[in-house]
Parts: sequence; structure tokens; C-alpha cells
Amino acid sequence: MVESLLAKLGDLNFTAEEQDAVVVIPGSVAIPAEDFACSLVGRVLSSNPLDGGRVARLFRTIWKDDKVQTITEINPNFFLIAFASASNRDNVLKRGPWDFQKHWFELEPADPTCTIHDYAFRYMCIWLRIHNIPLSLMTEALARTLGACIGKVVMTDIWLEDGNMREFLRVCVSLDTTKPLRRCVTLSRSNAKAVLCPLQYERILIFCHGCGLVGHTVLQCPTTPQGDDQKLQYGAWLRAPFPNGCLLLAPAAVSRF
Repeated sequence: MVESLLAKLGDLNFTAEEQDAVVVIPGSVAIPAEDFACSLVGRVLSSNPLDGGRVARLFRTIWKDDKVQTITEINPNFFLIAFASASNRDNVLKRGPWDFQKHWFELEPADPTCTIHDYAFRYMCIWLRIHNIPLSLMTEALARTLGACIGKVVMTDIWLEDGNMREFLRVCVSLDTTKPLRRCVTLSRSNAKAVLCPLQYERILIFCHGCGLVGHTVLQCPTTPQGDDQKLQYGAWLRAPFPNGCLLLAPAAVSRF
């Protein structure tokens, strides 16, 4: 709606009164910026308006341990979410991605200077696994290094299952969803053959097996040729399985930075 209205205004000539800017002194009319310091904005990625009350009730139940204060629908599928503290807010981001009835619930820190149409919802926090790492390099330091090649590193998991080393490194990154999912990293070592390290994503939502972008399927893809003979470059193998205990981390198991 707003986009179409702004498009119409773009072709018009304005009167002097319409061009006379109203000077706003933030402290006199604006909500204090600190009120947004512990808030997120969220959008359920659905082409149809959903029941905002159901969305709010569900996530208030899920996030109750993180002390969510209010979830307010301010536009169809668009929500303002207030938490008791910034750490509560950040915990919700780090535990993502979230979905409602298989629709991605996109989340971003609230910015008091933005309108609801300014949010791009470009980044998604997600845990990924990096496989085929030489045993001598199964370290938190390498997890940080490789994770930084994929996105902004949020935290690493250094948990040992029953005292044993996992077969993969695990790192949470803030992923740029405007780019195709990365399928591997190539690990180069001096005086040794380069190693191809496959990636898998935990709790990844809908993504295209043709172009690798999150948010649509290959049947909806505007760039992937349709046909039985197409060779898809991505697939379900990018989804990580769910072994017992892998997602339930004790506080000492996680390194945040």
C-alpha cells in the first residue's frame, strides 16, 4: 500500500505548503530511543495475512523464559517485540531461525529511526556444521575462522558429547539471506593437500534447490529452468540431522564473542 502511494507521489508537482517541511524535535514527540534498545521487529514471510494474535500467543509461550514483555502486531504479519533486557533479545536471535506454520519469522533489532518499510530482514542467525576437518584442527579458533568466511560469527559450540570429540565443528553465524547458501569451505594448509569441508545447516527453513536462496522452493524460483533433466546445485543434504542433545547446550558449551 505505502509503496504504491509513494510511487504515485513521485510523479506529482507539489504546492509550496506541501513542500514546507515540518521540523521535528525528537525529544518532544518521539518515543525515547532507549525504549527500543531491548526490542526486535519481526515479519512472518507469508504472502497471506496470518492471525497476528495466534502468532503473538505462540511466541510469548516459546520465549517466556526470555522474558518477552509485549508482542504487538503493527501491520499484517509485522510485529514489534519488547524484551526485559538486551540479553533476552539477543538470546532469541541466537536461538533462531524461527518459523510460524513453516513460514520464516524474520527478526531484526528494532531501529527507532526506521519505518516498517525500511527493514530488509536480510540476516538470519543459524547454526551450521563444518565437516571433514583434520583432527589436529578441531578447535574453537578454526571454527571462528571458517565461520567468519560464511557470515558474522555469533558464537561457537565446543561441547564434547559424552567426553568425545564431535566429527564436525559447530558455529552460529549471522547469514546474509540475499546470497545463496554456501555449500562448503576449502581449507588450505601449508605443505598439505587442500581439504574440501562440506557445510550443513541446522533448522534451515525453505530454500531453493536451484539457486540456493532462502525463502522459496525450486518450483517458485524465477531463475532456475524447470524440467526433469535439470541438475540442481543444492539439495536436502544441506539440512543437518538432529542427533540427541546436539541443540541443547549447557552454558559452558558455548563461547560467545
